[in-house]
Amino acid sequence: MSCERLKEHVALVTGGGRGIGKAIAQRLYQEGANVVICGTSEDVLRQAAEEIATEDRQVMPIVCDVSNASQIKEMVGKARERFGKVDILVNNAGIMLRHIGLERAARPFYELDEADWDKVMSVNVKGMWMCAREVFPDMRSQNWGRIINISSDTVYMGRGNGLQYVTSKAAVVGLTRALAFEVGRFGVTVNAISPGLTQSETVQEHDFKQMSEELAKVSAIPRLEHPQDLAGTAAWLASEDASFVTGQTISVSGGLSLH
Repeated sequence: MSCERLKEHVALVTGGGRGIGKAIAQRLYQEGANVVICGTSEDVLRQAAEEIATEDRQVMPIVCDVSNASQIKEMVGKARERFGKVDILVNNAGIMLRHIGLERAARPFYELDEADWDKVMSVNVKGMWMCAREVFPDMRSQNWGRIINISSDTVYMGRGNGLQYVTSKAAVVGLTRALAFEVGRFGVTVNAISPGLTQSETVQEHDFKQMSEELAKVSAIPRLEHPQDLAGTAAWLASEDASFVTGQTISVSGGLSLH
């Protein structure tokens, strides 16, 4: 696919080395954007950057823990040095239950570990706020910007055992709506995408085949969801075609949830 609707824009995709983040980064790159990807594994990021960059433009990989404000500041500074600005932010980095360990993370709410709760919130919610805060000056100065946050369809499904994760993804919806009102007058839109159980490397590595197949059976489109299924919506939200869409959460889950 080759399209120029994001040409001269610079996109930062957190958690861009694998799964949904990588698929979105690749699509934004294909549509003309210069792309920065961040994550916590240098090897994973380097490999992803090499796979995404197939034209005359390079993808810039930067190791960054989005729960760390100083690392975010340093990352955005490097992106500015390279490309001059960041005006598309995809807040994709997140901790899922399996990153903590399912046996510990999927306990009833009264048995959850406080440190695990704080860890999930620091990445899934606070990290989005801090990344948006750091790139906003670039968006405001040119009166144009796009912030796209990744939530989850678990918010609408009301599943138990995993309260910290579901709560964090619900907070993303609230953050999206409130932030949209703060930055709209500066030409910046803020929207969220809520995927279902997407077949990323993390999901496949932890053998969620049975759960994935069961969810697919009750979806309006009865098939598994893949990272590439999210990329088109993200590219649209980043483009001029969605310039009057803000504060919205779009479920991209094949009809797993309807709301």
